[in-house]
Amino acid sequence: MSMVRWEPLAELDAMRRTMDRLFEQLNSPRLFGGLPALEGGLGFMPNIEVSTLKDEVVLTAELPGIEPDEVNIEITEDAVHLMGECKRASEVSEDAYWRSERRYGRFDRVVALPNPIKQEAAKAVFSHGLLTIRAPLAEPLKQPQMRRLKVEASGR
Repeated sequence: MSMVRWEPLAELDAMRRTMDRLFEQLNSPRLFGGLPALEGGLGFMPNIEVSTLKDEVVLTAELPGIEPDEVNIEITEDAVHLMGECKRASEVSEDAYWRSERRYGRFDRVVALPNPIKQEAAKAVFSHGLLTIRAPLAEPLKQPQMRRLKVEASGR
């Protein structure tokens, strides 16, 4: 039997990611449609990245072991809803595992977008377990204009 080194920082990081996802769902536009990640415990939840480029929003989701036709995507001008299931691929029985750190199960994740998009022009590409959704911005990003204010003294 070998010893496994306890890594408290890794556990804290995993807890932080779980809490981030929980609060992201609580702030989602589908709040009253249910909180699927809370029903039956926290199952598989894909990691995502969202970025805004010059003229588009790009969302990337890690979906290892999932086939492209097993992912359902709904998109609005301000959110992306990802649904699907990560299934155990092997024929090993549940009690035969000595250690399993992978997560399986249904996922249902709503991701708020940082800027409004043209949902009808959005495109999704799935390659090597990575889903990439690109959607053009509804309006071009405008650089904020700075203006210097003069502070005036008031007579008291």
